Amino acid sequence: MTGVTPELLAAPWVCATCGSHVAGPGTCCGEPRLDLRDERVRDLLRDIDLRAEQRRETRARFLGTGIGVVAVIALWCVPGYWTLRQAYGLPFLADQWAFMILIALGVMKLLGRGTKRFPYVDETTP
Repeated sequence: MTGVTPELLAAPWVCATCGSHVAGPGTCCGEPRLDLRDERVRDLLRDIDLRAEQRRETRARFLGTGIGVVAVIALWCVPGYWTLRQAYGLPFLADQWAFMILIALGVMKLLGRGTKRFPYVDETTP
């Protein structure tokens, strides 16, 4: 029973759908609860959290890219933008690529991290 904290031993049964854990077996959300004392169950829960994080990250990446493209296209309509670009002698599209990348990275940072469904089963639990 390595990797199981005393708190989890008090409530070792978990629902893979909603993430709640209780002291006894049974059903929750229409599915049987899983035993956290089993290493394969903890691996499954880590995998569920990892896949959810990857989905959030992918959505944030697409949203950030879309917002960046729209912002750059809107920047084309700002009076004096093209004149200012020529005054600095920037390479073709270099500033626009930089704006899109910075906006996309900012949106990804804001939206990328979410809460874990199973915070009590972390990456370091053996």
